[in-house]
Amino acid sequence: MQVTRSKDGKTAVLSFLEGSGVSGSLSLDEAQLSQLITSLGLAHAALIEKRPPAPIAGARFTPVYTTNWALQIDALTEGSMLAFQHPAYGPVGVVFGPQDVEQIIHGLQKQRTMIRSNPQDASTPS
Repeated sequence: MQVTRSKDGKTAVLSFLEGSGVSGSLSLDEAQLSQLITSLGLAHAALIEKRPPAPIAGARFTPVYTTNWALQIDALTEGSMLAFQHPAYGPVGVVFGPQDVEQIIHGLQKQRTMIRSNPQDASTPS
């Protein structure tokens, strides 16, 4: 499928590709597109649930610079859950176990010691 934005910018248009054996297109509003993204994500997770997580080294990703986020205690693992609003995927959460939390604390403390030429640089991505 090919995904484009409608001319009025209010919907996403999903069009079947030539050679797919299906013709036509679907127009989805923001809520419908979000529901489709969530459904596809859950389907993907089910397909790979028995596989170990893919390595992160060298993986391509798009950072999120502006978002709402929350940090909560995860009672099941005694770790912490960081949840944030991803502009492409919606709400995303990751749970860090106690050892992960220690690594994150160490990394953040190390980041705080960086000398910056301009104090405002601390809020600008490097």
